[in-house]
Amino acid sequence: MRAIGVLLLPGTRLFDFAVVNEVWSVGRAGVGPFEVRICGPARRPVDLHPAGGVTPTHGLTGLTGCDLVVVLGRADPTAEVPAAVRTALRAAHASGVTVAALCSGAFTLAAAGLLDGRRATTHWALLDALAEAFPAVVVERDVLFTEDDGLLTSAGVVGGLDLCLHLVRRDLGPRAANTLARRLVMPPVREGGQAQYVDAPVPTRPERGDIATTIDWALSVLSDPIGVPDLATRARMSPRAFHRAFVAAMGDTPGRWLLLQRLRLAQLLLETTTLSVDRVATRSGLGTPANLRRRMRAEFGTTPSTYRRTFAS
Repeated sequence: MRAIGVLLLPGTRLFDFAVVNEVWSVGRAGVGPFEVRICGPARRPVDLHPAGGVTPTHGLTGLTGCDLVVVLGRADPTAEVPAAVRTALRAAHASGVTVAALCSGAFTLAAAGLLDGRRATTHWALLDALAEAFPAVVVERDVLFTEDDGLLTSAGVVGGLDLCLHLVRRDLGPRAANTLARRLVMPPVREGGQAQYVDAPVPTRPERGDIATTIDWALSVLSDPIGVPDLATRARMSPRAFHRAFVAAMGDTPGRWLLLQRLRLAQLLLETTTLSVDRVATRSGLGTPANLRRRMRAEFGTTPSTYRRTFAS
């Protein structure tokens, strides 16, 4: 991997451009040197977001013969992708070149038709937009990056660094990747997926009074060993009737809702207190540390201890 082609389009995110230059343009022991070609539809200055500008060193023909093509994210992910750019990206992939998109750059690959029927991801806040705009794409919602048939996509912002480290590790070996990670002051492999970074919404309070009051009660006693039958009793309904009413009001099953509220409480306790994992499990109503670990691993792809190290105040 010696020639790196970087696609530069109007509105390219300055952070994404900086990531590529930090990884590929700075000489380091064991990594590089590389020929970095800044390629655009025209050889004139391109505005970056939110500030600055760059003049491409190459036209789109500069992508030919590269070992890697990197597609950067744009401030407006749905902005038009010129036909010549779409053609150049398809030609690069067809020739066997690895093509990687950082963050919202996945939209550019999708606009070129390269992600149809393939796995891809992007920043968690843009996942729904990607799925809606390009229904043929298999959107992965809880990963830091994807790799499918020579096409790679990354989650938002720092996920681009995860993807670049993966490429270095894949093509240059773990020693080079570890050297680069130390220089960047980041872990060589980040644990977990995107779900642990998604904003936890404030629990919805439905308009239906009996369901709303039941929810208020449940949130006040999450540490108690309550279950769905207790919720139904509190609402003065049969379990079957309560299940139907709850799904209609909340769009989720009562069991799933109760689990998510306990996990969100556990996240809050891990972020803001020094309680032991045992106490967090008890206070959140998840019972045992083993159950807390299992549930966090399944939902967020990480462990309580790792989550605390990442997000503790």
